[in-house]
Order: sequence, then structure tokens, then C-alpha cells
Amino acid sequence: MLSLAGPTASTCLANWSMRLISALFLAATVGLAPHAHAQSVQRIAVVVNDEVVSLRDLRDRVRLVLFLSGIRDTSDSRRRIANQVVRTLIDERLQLQEAKKRGVSVSGDEVGLAVAEMERANRMAPGGLSSVLAENRVSLESLRAQFRARIAWSKLVGRRLAPRIDIGEEEVTAALARLEASQGEEAYRLGEILLPVSRGDDAAAVRNAAERMVAQIREGARFGALARQFSRTATAAVGGDLGWAARSDLDPQVAAAVADLAPGDVLDPIRTVSGFRILTLIERRDAAGPGEAALDLRQIFIPLADGAKPARVAARLEQAASAARVIEGCEDLEAVAEALGAGAPRELGTLKPSELSAAIRKNIAGVGVGKAGVPIRMNGGIALIAVCGRIEPRSTSPDRGSVVRRLRDRRLNLAAQRYLRDLRSAAIVDIRI
Repeated sequence: MLSLAGPTASTCLANWSMRLISALFLAATVGLAPHAHAQSVQRIAVVVNDEVVSLRDLRDRVRLVLFLSGIRDTSDSRRRIANQVVRTLIDERLQLQEAKKRGVSVSGDEVGLAVAEMERANRMAPGGLSSVLAENRVSLESLRAQFRARIAWSKLVGRRLAPRIDIGEEEVTAALARLEASQGEEAYRLGEILLPVSRGDDAAAVRNAAERMVAQIREGARFGALARQFSRTATAAVGGDLGWAARSDLDPQVAAAVADLAPGDVLDPIRTVSGFRILTLIERRDAAGPGEAALDLRQIFIPLADGAKPARVAARLEQAASAARVIEGCEDLEAVAEALGAGAPRELGTLKPSELSAAIRKNIAGVGVGKAGVPIRMNGGIALIAVCGRIEPRSTSPDRGSVVRRLRDRRLNLAAQRYLRDLRSAAIVDIRI
């Protein structure tokens, strides 16, 4: 038995994990007789501040991660993820212990709602998830334990840390200015997985774990599922989705790297101050201008034979031009059409200028709502086109409230990471295998 306290616990996690993997996957799951297997899985794998993580807990969580991530369940794949599963289980114990210490509890109903939400997200009937997991020999209780830890930690962070987060007006104004300046840039929607390196951790071991995870993703593992299981940021709850970011908002190293990615591609791990970051490109948006206004157009068509004499054409064009000048709103169109001997005004629909012919686009350029352009000679007659409405392009810039929420969430996420790091540093971890 090796006792790890304070920073030493973090330092040695990577070193003892391979020993633990051997014990678990070569003894507990491969080739043991039923009685020996039963004894093995009940053995203690890890003790976190006097709380036990059994071999069964570890085995069940590994199976759950493999199933949710779409990774084939083999002895090799178990070994490849076991190190991160161990870290996750230790973190969950620390989170639950701290929540209990602070008077934060999680009811069975809250866990049940999380399971039901997962069923809805996967278009399953109530109880369907339990059946699917059972068919694949995956423990529902392991999933419920994971949900319990997430809910407890979220409530704890919300109570203890959120009230301390203060976002100043100057910070919001500066963020809005940056967003406004980036309008029209190429933008990327990225996903992230952060594997932290705490004080005293073996950074090389964490890097190796990140590289193994990238290899699994490239082999077909689900990025979002791995993010939910292992990422240590707030985005883990949404599968690592970072949302949209303009190119200028990204770190230059990241911007250069993602520029050549196709959706679904994943970058090699990137070392940051916090740990190792794995990024994938979910989708990209090409550079664009502010967009076009859509115009509600209506047309009065004055019939005129193609062979009409020039004087006749000129006279009818002048009549139409005179009529256009008196139009003060689209409610006038019917009366104008009747006075010109034309049919009822026709709705052309709501169209963007780029969807129109060059002649019509030029004709209505600068025409205000409720006004008509100059008459246009067309085959079979003369067209008088009026602008009856204008729909401005929807701004892609978030409003002030959205910016405040984004800044607050980012600050809260960093605070939660520090909180968990401090819990790790103060923990006593005993390895019993």
C-alpha cells in the first residue's frame, strides 16, 4: 500500500495507474473463475480521504465510458482509458465530499431527471436507457453516480463561487467592441477537452493520456462523449462545445492550426497553463459582410404591345413615372394601378437584392419603403416596382446580456478549476493494490 498526501498524491497518480490497470484488467476481468472474480471486484482499488473506490466501481465506469464513447471494448482499449477514469473517479469523490461538507445534497429525483434528460436527448422512451445499458452489460448505477457528482458540484459551485463573480461595465464594453470589430471575419465552432496538470503532476503522463485520447477520436471515438467524461471545464456538460469564435478571438497558434481543418478533424494536444487541451472543429463559417436587407416587393404591370410606336411608349413611361411620384405607401398601389389601366398589383415576395436581376436591383437601389422606382420597359409592357417593406439582416453580435453571461461563465469556470485543484492538493489518497 502506498499512501499519497498533498501534492505527492498528484505526482504519483500517473505512476501508480499502470499498476492499477494491470490488477484490474488482467486479474479482475480476464480469465478468473467466478468466485475469484467476485472477490476481486469487491477489493479496494483506491481510498480517497477514507472513502473507498472499489475495483467494481472502476470496472463499471470503464465499461460505461467505452460504451458512451463508441470505443470497442477490448483489453487494450480499457488500458488506454483507465488512467483518466481513475482521475475522474477520484475527482468525483472529492467533489461529493466537499458538497456534503458544505451541506449540499442531491436527491434521487434530481438524478432521475438527469437520466430522463439523457433519454430525451437520445430519443429514447422512458426506461429505454436502462434497457440499452443492460443489453451491453453496462452499469446504470455507474451513470447515476456520475450524474450525482456532477449535480452536487454544480450546486456547490453555484452557491459558493457564483456570488463572488463580478463583471465590470468596462469589461463588458470592451468585449462588445471586440465582437463588433470581428463581424465579417471567418469564424469557427470548436469543441474542447481539457486534461489538467495540477501542481506536482507528471506532465508527461498527462500528455501521453491526451495523445491516446486523440488517437481514439481519430479512430472513431465520440469527441463529445469523451469531453463529458474527462474534460475539466464547464463546457464538458455540453460535450465540449465552445460555440462560435471569430478568427481574431482565437489564440494565434490555434487560429493557424484550425484554418486547415475539416469539420470533425482534431488537433494534437496543445500545452496550456492549465494542462493539455484537445480541440476539434465542429463547423466553420466563411467571412461575410453585414448581410443584405430583404425587401418586400410589389409590382404594377402596364400592358404595352412590343410593336408599339416609340411615342406611345414614351407617353406611357411618363404616365407611369408621374404615378410613381405620388405613391406615398403601398396602400396607394391599387388606385395607381387602376388609374394606369393596369391589372391588380402583384406581390413579388420578400427577396434580397442579390436574388434580383441587375436591372431591377439598379432600379430599386435607394428606394425607400412605401416608394416606387422609375418605370422599367419590359417585354409586353412597363413595370413599376414598389418597396413595401424592409427586413434588416439579423445581427450575429450577442447582446450585452449574453456577453455578461459569457464572461461570468468563463470566470466561474476558472474559479471552479482552482477549487478542485485545491481539493486535490489537500487530499489523502491510499492505493490498496
